[in-house]
Amino acid sequence: MATLSQLLADQALGLRLVQSAPEDPQLSWVSTTELLRLADYLEGGELVLTTGVSLGADDPRWRDFVAGLSRARIAAIGFGVGVAHERIPAPLVAAASDYRMALVEVPPPTPFIAVSKAASNLLRADEMRAARQALQAHQRLIEGARSSSDSASVLASIAQATGRQLALQVRSGGEGVITASTAGYAVAADRDPEAVESVPLDHEQRARILVAPGPQLGPEAQAVVAAGAMVLGMNFRGDLAEHEEERERWSRLTVALLHDQVAAGAAQVLDPSVALSGQFRALAVQGASEQVAAWRRVPRQGPQRLVSAGTPREDGVSLAWHLCPADDTSLRAAHDLAAAHGLDVAVGRAAPLGKLMLSKNSAATLVSTLSRTATLYASPRVPRVLFAEHATPLLEALLGGEPRSIESAHGTGGLPAASAVLGPLAAEEIAAEDGADPRIKADEFFALRDTLRTLLEHNGQRTPTAVRLGVHRNTLRDRITRIEQLTGRSLDDPDARAELWLALRIEEQRVTLQRPPKN
Repeated sequence: MATLSQLLADQALGLRLVQSAPEDPQLSWVSTTELLRLADYLEGGELVLTTGVSLGADDPRWRDFVAGLSRARIAAIGFGVGVAHERIPAPLVAAASDYRMALVEVPPPTPFIAVSKAASNLLRADEMRAARQALQAHQRLIEGARSSSDSASVLASIAQATGRQLALQVRSGGEGVITASTAGYAVAADRDPEAVESVPLDHEQRARILVAPGPQLGPEAQAVVAAGAMVLGMNFRGDLAEHEEERERWSRLTVALLHDQVAAGAAQVLDPSVALSGQFRALAVQGASEQVAAWRRVPRQGPQRLVSAGTPREDGVSLAWHLCPADDTSLRAAHDLAAAHGLDVAVGRAAPLGKLMLSKNSAATLVSTLSRTATLYASPRVPRVLFAEHATPLLEALLGGEPRSIESAHGTGGLPAASAVLGPLAAEEIAAEDGADPRIKADEFFALRDTLRTLLEHNGQRTPTAVRLGVHRNTLRDRITRIEQLTGRSLDDPDARAELWLALRIEEQRVTLQRPPKN
């Protein structure tokens, strides 16, 4: 910025400093006036030139004149002597001293227009200097982009040109993480967190520059920030493209493994540190397309990168596949991540490498029981997790399959216990004195059991079921939703209905339920 001292240094003007300010005032413009109330027409930083023709030498209104200019935060007062006054009036000097405002004497040979031109030249020179500095900053930023300069170097160049502290924030897993910053950013941002400015680097605002509070940015400095955002944006998009290419390679490998088309050693071609062994499960992940895409973009390491691209459908729902190690820790992490994105999961049976098609097929069978519309419209969204070995244990036992061993507490000839199908709705749950499931109370237990049996008797038809029970269809709908949540089975699936019916009939042959007395 041009300063008053630079203007005073112009000997051709012959200006004399009568009263100084605490600091060297910065000039923004020159204003010539004889008005007494000028403050409303000023923006601050002006050099106000006047001859004082409206006031006498001893007029007390000089103090009001200076007070108004002080509120407007002008740079200085320039008083032209030899026109209305031979010298600067004493009340004006006293008021300038009291308000600590710079006061300059303009001698008779010097016209106000000459002062205005000199100030204009200083301002123009300052703008040219700022423009050259901005251009140099642009060149440094562009050179940094060409040489693949890191983000910290780019931020340092912007900070040097603008005087502001900055940071680069990248969104990861829904939260913003600062990946690079200038040395003083944390301190400057903590002083006034709400005043931190944000400059997005992409349309989805996955990355942005954070600008800490500081000196006001002029047009040149704003241009430097914009140029820096372009450079960092290009670097960020380049990183995204590289990550997307890597995800696509792992996606192709995942699909090939699911169809038993490649050996396990193929993973080491992509990452020599990944040696696939043991059993895996195929996870079918279903949900809204944008949620599946966000889930897939989450950074992963090791075998967890075995994720396929989502396949969108016309109804806005996508299906993706994830090959997950069969251990409980890996499965739990996979479920939690999918649930965090509002996605349903169908978990196939554990299978060794080379036979993963069996796991995929068992998961695919469950996908048809997952609601597509609930994924898009249900609120609040409660993601579902279905396990293939939990789907039809009774049917598999009857058909000679090999489900996970579930010993019967009631000696049902080696068949899996009915409680494995009914879950909290099993008779043994309500009969147990100490082990009753906390998710369900006695009254609700019997209401849901009656609803389930009546619905199954009517082949899953809602209207005759509601009539038989004497309840409204909305009440029946709520009960069905609750049954599906407790049992983990969809009543729209004929296999699930058959399972539930067999489980109820087995229990009825060996258990007599005692309903609690009504109050």
